[in-house]
Amino acid sequence: MSLAMDCDMAPLLKCAAPRSRAFFSGMKKQAAMPTPQMKTCSMPQQLSYDLEMDEECSVKPSPKQPPRDPLLQLISLQKASGSWELDSALAAALGKTSKEVEKAKPASVNQEVWATILALIWLHGSKMDAKDEWELLAMKAVSWLRAQNAPYVTECVEAGNTLLGFKVKKDALGL
Repeated sequence: MSLAMDCDMAPLLKCAAPRSRAFFSGMKKQAAMPTPQMKTCSMPQQLSYDLEMDEECSVKPSPKQPPRDPLLQLISLQKASGSWELDSALAAALGKTSKEVEKAKPASVNQEVWATILALIWLHGSKMDAKDEWELLAMKAVSWLRAQNAPYVTECVEAGNTLLGFKVKKDALGL
């Protein structure tokens, strides 16, 4: 059971006894019976999402999450504007290092323009089978690129294809 708790939830962990009138009214008749022992846990005020609590009220780390799908990684990195930032997370989603991605960038090209073109090339080159999942975000990226009036787009597409190992045409990207 994964736990994420804030201050409002802490008392819930300590309260283990029922609180109904029927329960308490029956207590007078059963006074001679021993009351069951219930275990209570004292937990820290905040638990992260990657912690679990077992039956013994011990907190232990949960198993590592499986690696994320590169398509989902790339999608999650797109900015609201439609562009991508040139950073290590993008490089990892593309299967490259930051150094490789930055080294391949043509001179005088804006980093966001380069990153966005790389993302589009990768989508068209490796995820055409899932095009319905990313088509709208690609249209937003193309719209953003057009609004930038970015020079050297052809040069960027060629350099991006070389870096990523694809042969995606500029026209196929919608540029």
